[in-house]
Amino acid sequence: MNNEIGLVLSGGGVRGIAHVGFLQVLLENNIKPTKVSGTSAGALVCALYAAGYNTQEMLSFFKETPLLKLSLYALNKPGIMDSEKYIEFFKRYFSEDTFESLNIPLTVTATNLLNGRLDYFSKGQLIKPLIASCALPPVFSPIEVNGNLYSDGGVLNNFPIEPLKESCSKILGSFVNPIEEIAKTEINSSLKLMYRVYHIGLDASNIKKFSECNYVFSPKNIDEVGVLDADGIDKAYKIGYENAQNEIERILKSVKN
Repeated sequence: MNNEIGLVLSGGGVRGIAHVGFLQVLLENNIKPTKVSGTSAGALVCALYAAGYNTQEMLSFFKETPLLKLSLYALNKPGIMDSEKYIEFFKRYFSEDTFESLNIPLTVTATNLLNGRLDYFSKGQLIKPLIASCALPPVFSPIEVNGNLYSDGGVLNNFPIEPLKESCSKILGSFVNPIEEIAKTEINSSLKLMYRVYHIGLDASNIKKFSECNYVFSPKNIDEVGVLDADGIDKAYKIGYENAQNEIERILKSVKN
């Protein structure tokens, strides 16, 4: 059997920064994923890792890329924020803009709005599929890739283990969208209502796939970070890092078995 270690990362907005803390603990223990697959924020973390960035550089990317900024508002297109305007921020970190320029194989998911299907991207242009994977409706406008319109990959698959199953002997996952019971006061805007409903329906199908992984990381207290909380980056990282440190014996055992 091969020694490929696959890593699959879920979406989750700012909560996805917990993946970076998890990844830091993996690397500190000499666990180096060799193939990665992700959706939305998870796709971004996978891409940054595949491009060779360390975890501190990943945090810098998230801090330098504004989530909601007036100059990025969409005009005459669906969505509040214009996804096309994010390309310039991504070019700072992905100057070659191709999957082929990455150090290890990466797959990202995005939802094709025209035919209603999930598409996997693993070759050709990189930045637009990455932005498409993160384009959570209705916050971010759909983005055009190869003549099709795409939105958040998490709409159809928030835990894309499929590209790793055939080629990896071990698969580690990280999932940052626990369906915790929440208070009525937490559903106090249309966006929060939309996101809550979206994840309740979505996560049941994703959790079924956990049994196909050797280990799945799901950090406690990650619900303390808001999905669109731009000030929660360091907190999400800390939650991910500390939870992963507490789990390291289980993680090491899952890779060795």
